[in-house]
Parts: sequence; C-alpha cells; structure tokens
Amino acid sequence: MKVDLVVDQGPCNTDLRSWCLGIAVYSLISMTFGVLFAPTVVNFVGFTIAVVANVLLLIGTLKEKRLLLLGWLIYALLQAIGFPFAIFGVIFHYGGYREATGFNNVFGALFFYIIMILIAAFCARLIYSYYVQLKNRESSAPRPTNVV
Repeated sequence: MKVDLVVDQGPCNTDLRSWCLGIAVYSLISMTFGVLFAPTVVNFVGFTIAVVANVLLLIGTLKEKRLLLLGWLIYALLQAIGFPFAIFGVIFHYGGYREATGFNNVFGALFFYIIMILIAAFCARLIYSYYVQLKNRESSAPRPTNVV
C-alpha cells in the first residue's frame, strides 16, 4: 500500500484551501474552549505556540501566502517530536501526560494520543499539499518583465 505525501484535492474532491481554513478555525475554537474549561491541561507556552501556528495558517490560507503555512507545518513537526514523549509519559506515568487526557487508565490515554497524532498527520498532509499547490502556482505564473 502506497500513501502519497501530496494530494491534489481534499476528501470528497473538495478544495484544499477550504480544508486548511476549516482546520485553522476548528483548532482555534477547540483550543480556546479547552483552555477555558480545563485550564490545567495546556500550559501558557504550549497554548501560545498552538494559537500562533493556527493564526499563521488562517492568514496564510486567506492571503494565499505559502510561507505562512510553514508555521503550522513546524507546529505539526513539534507535535510529531512530542509524540514519543507522550507515549512514554503515559506508560511510565510522568509529566502529567495521562492526566492531561482525562483518562485514568493507560489504554484510554494511549488511545487518545494515537488518535491525536493520526488527526495531526492527516491535517499536516492536507496543509503540505496546499503549500505545494501554492508553490507550484507561484513558479508557473508568468513573471512581469520591463518592456523598453
């Protein structure tokens, strides 16, 4: 089974731009409600990084600036780097990783983190595809030249 890193359209043959906007808006709303109702789950630095990344994604998608999309892709890379720490934190019960999920047992917390990394990977694939789409659009556009 081969998985392509870049896709031309989102699920159900929809535009990648609308998926990127949806990801940014959903992430901002869900993080805000998460911090309001469970303030101990996310610390200030993590919340700030996530908000900045999603605002960059929102602005980059609206203005079609591919360099702003890199902010969210770096955020996705940070999530991927933190995934093994979360798994080991749940298994060996350190760092508050198990408590941050809201589950008291190991299997529920592991399931939560596995689902979260799969969702992040799916979103990163769509956003990277949109980034490549914008990059190709910029390179294929005719460049203005001075006429003498």
